[in-house]
Amino acid sequence: VAHTLLGAGPTGQGQEPPELLIKGGRIVNADGARMADVRVVGELISEIGPDLEPGLGARVLDAGGKLVLPGGIDPHTHLHPSFVDDFTTGSKAALAGGITTVGTFSHVGADESPLQALDRMAARVEAEAIADIILHTTQWPPTPEYLASFPDLVERGQTSIKIFMLWRDFGGRLAEVIELLEAARDAGVVTLIHCEDEALLKATSLRMAAEGRTSLRHDAESRPVVVEAVATQQAVALCELTRAPMQVVHLSSRRALEACRNRDTRGLPLFVEVRPMYLYLTEERFQQPDGALYVGQPPLRTLEDQEALWDGIRNGTADLIATDHAPWTRAQKLDPDLNITRLRPGISSLQFMLPMFFSEGVGKRGIGLERFVDLTSTKAAKVMGLFPKKGVIQAGSEADIVIFDPERTAEIRAEDDYSRSDFSVYEGWAMTGWPLVTIRRGQVVYENGRVTGRPGEGRLAFRKAWRG
Repeated sequence: VAHTLLGAGPTGQGQEPPELLIKGGRIVNADGARMADVRVVGELISEIGPDLEPGLGARVLDAGGKLVLPGGIDPHTHLHPSFVDDFTTGSKAALAGGITTVGTFSHVGADESPLQALDRMAARVEAEAIADIILHTTQWPPTPEYLASFPDLVERGQTSIKIFMLWRDFGGRLAEVIELLEAARDAGVVTLIHCEDEALLKATSLRMAAEGRTSLRHDAESRPVVVEAVATQQAVALCELTRAPMQVVHLSSRRALEACRNRDTRGLPLFVEVRPMYLYLTEERFQQPDGALYVGQPPLRTLEDQEALWDGIRNGTADLIATDHAPWTRAQKLDPDLNITRLRPGISSLQFMLPMFFSEGVGKRGIGLERFVDLTSTKAAKVMGLFPKKGVIQAGSEADIVIFDPERTAEIRAEDDYSRSDFSVYEGWAMTGWPLVTIRRGQVVYENGRVTGRPGEGRLAFRKAWRG
């Protein structure tokens, strides 16, 4: 039997051991925590209990004094040619940060069907991915052929789509949007929805252009809270009308959160995603010389909005944390030709999502460990049709596991980020709580500070249809 202390042992090269045994850690699930060992055989967790004995040839990981968490699930990232990360670099950043499953988009091209787009992206996953991947299909306008493809997407295990309320003709196609949501509901497809009202956004941009205020210093003013709040109210109404399962992505403001607050009393299948940058940064950043680095959609908000989001995390109004990882280079973000209508929104944050949320949420604001797991893994698994295959440490589930050191303090450094983005807006921030080992489907893919998994070992994760 090979006993391995954390920080030593195999590097993932060569033959995998027949068994992994994680000894002495504190297992944390969304519904409770306990001290126990975890036995992994092949891709699955086979047994959990005290004082488990290793089998012949097992590799033993000593997790004494550490947390044993379900692998993080980030359902909202951008790993496609518009940005600088592909499935390999995005996977590496995710796995180094304790995230084992990553969601991105299958955009349907002009000459493609939704299934052809899915085939194209699935081939990329097979060639490039190290983490497991889920795909959200995106097409506009919502043609009858697109709606008819939903059962086929479900059969292929990709049970989510995305729509953008800032599409130019979204308001004029509202009847078609309702048909889309009803078709998605009937097929068991979850709809991700970007809530910014296109007409209000356009009117604001035209007024600011007339005033000569088009610099990205004015990004927050160019996308005011009312643009998001009105769109979120409409999204909630659409959910109430159709009863279609919906996930409001990257919600950023108090008013938008309040629009979602009474969803449970009405029994709405509506879920709220919060993006990390809104929890840690506020709109004053736009006044810095490098303020364009902080541009996103929606923009950074006020301290009042930030505190409202933390309240939503505490009281359950917010359901899950997702990065909306949108990696650019510093030069791309600081391009002098960019303005409030021509911008490159988003930042790289996949690798640092879990350490930051643990440090700032659990460490500084008292978020419970079980709530931490729910927000970063379990709820996303449930909404995305992955639970209980993923999002929980229990016998029979896939062995997506993170051994996490709650005491380790280290600074965020862009040079340590596996993303091809060459900067971090959190450069130099000291975080307490970091992943030590990441296991994806029973394989150690990150340890000793480096990713040991290889491109092509990731998988397009098959998901169940939504059934409430």
